[in-house]
Amino acid sequence: MEISKIEIRKITASEGMTLTNGEVFSKEIYLGKNDSPENWNEITDSEAEALMKELEEKAMLEAMRESIELN
Repeated sequence: MEISKIEIRKITASEGMTLTNGEVFSKEIYLGKNDSPENWNEITDSEAEALMKELEEKAMLEAMRESIELN
């Protein structure tokens, strides 16, 4: 018989803040075994919205470029 202990680590953003690692944005993060709270930063909700919009625009432009290159 093998007995294992599992630890679940969750970090939660403060009120009016969002957690990010530069690619993922969330109010709560469940950390994997190789992740740590130091990999996450709190930014304001308005900063998060602006960054997410910027990332979406970049992704759309990249998709358009790839589409043009394929044709």
